Amino acid sequence: FEQERAADVGLILDVRESTNLLAHSGALLEHTVDATATLADAFLSYGNRVGLFMYGGAVDWTFPGSGKVQRERILRALARARMERSQVFDRLGHLPTRLFPVRSQLVLISPLQPDDLNDVVSLRARGYDLLLVTPDPVTFELQGMEEGRLTRTATRLARLERSHLLRTLRRAGVDVFEWNVTTPFHQVAHAALGRNRLWSQSL
Repeated sequence: FEQERAADVGLILDVRESTNLLAHSGALLEHTVDATATLADAFLSYGNRVGLFMYGGAVDWTFPGSGKVQRERILRALARARMERSQVFDRLGHLPTRLFPVRSQLVLISPLQPDDLNDVVSLRARGYDLLLVTPDPVTFELQGMEEGRLTRTATRLARLERSHLLRTLRRAGVDVFEWNVTTPFHQVAHAALGRNRLWSQSL
C-alpha cells in the first residue's frame, strides 16, 4: 500500500548567482539550502523517491532514491552548494526536464526573478505537479539597510513586482509558498504547506 502511494519527487535548488542575493546578514542561498534539506527529509520519511538537481552551474544531479542512504546523499550534495554563474543555465528554460518523469512532483526552491515567469509556467503546462518554495528576497535585502524615502519607494515597487509574479504563477496552477527568512523554514513549513498533497502525507 505504501509503495502505491509513494511518488517521484524532484527537488530543484536554484543556485544561480543572479537570483541569490548577498546582504549584511549573509547569503540568501543559505536559507534555500536549509529549506531543501527540510523538504528532502520530509518527503523521504514517507517513503517517496527523491532526487536533487542543483541548477545554475555545472550539472549536479543526485539520482532519485529513498531511505536513509538517499538522505545522506542529498545532504552531502547540499553541503557543496554554492552560488554559480553559467550562460547556459542562466534561465530556468534550460532545465533538463528529461531527468524527471512526467506526472512527478517537482519542488522548485528559488527566490526567482521576473524573467523566470514563462519558464515556470511552462513546467506546469508540461503536466508536472509544481510546488514553488520561495524566500522573500525583498525583506531579506532590507536587513541592515538604512531606512529613507528612496528605500521605501524602491521597496514598494519591488513588492508590487513580486506580488504580480507570484499571483500569476498561482493562476497558472503552481502551488506557491513564500516565507520570510527571519523565521527558520522548518518552523513555518507544516502549516503553510499543509494543503500540498505530498507534503501533507509526508508529515
